[in-house]
Amino acid sequence: MSDRAAVRRRGRRAARLLRGCVLPGALCALAGVLTAPGQAAAAQAAECRLRPAEQHVDWTGRRFTGDLLCEVEPGHIRLQSRSTSTVSGEMLFTPAWFVCWKQGSTYPGTDLWYYTQGDQVVTTPAAKAWGYVPATSVKAPEHPFPNLAKCPWT
Repeated sequence: MSDRAAVRRRGRRAARLLRGCVLPGALCALAGVLTAPGQAAAAQAAECRLRPAEQHVDWTGRRFTGDLLCEVEPGHIRLQSRSTSTVSGEMLFTPAWFVCWKQGSTYPGTDLWYYTQGDQVVTTPAAKAWGYVPATSVKAPEHPFPNLAKCPWT
């Protein structure tokens, strides 16, 4: 099972548990219920790791071998590596994986973007939520992450 599938399953489980929680949010969290995506991750140190054997196929049929698994800030996935690009998906869960990086338009704090598949399609269903997130959303110790492939297109 992929890490993304496991994360989705944990998110659905947390949502079910939360629906049954009648305590204030902080007490539910103390009882072991995740109250919001990323909340527990924010309390932990950011940890990223390369997974050289992971396989992915994007919406165009391009195949990727290897990815980076890293904590993220949930948010928009953009179809292109520009802050003005169409939002194709949403990143709802953390950690998330990324297959490559590239330079794009300047986004507050960076011009580096990571290519991934979001958790939820927003627009452009044919793109299957594939697109870019700004490097500032990826909780990596440095950008671009060492030894993660640069995207083969410009």
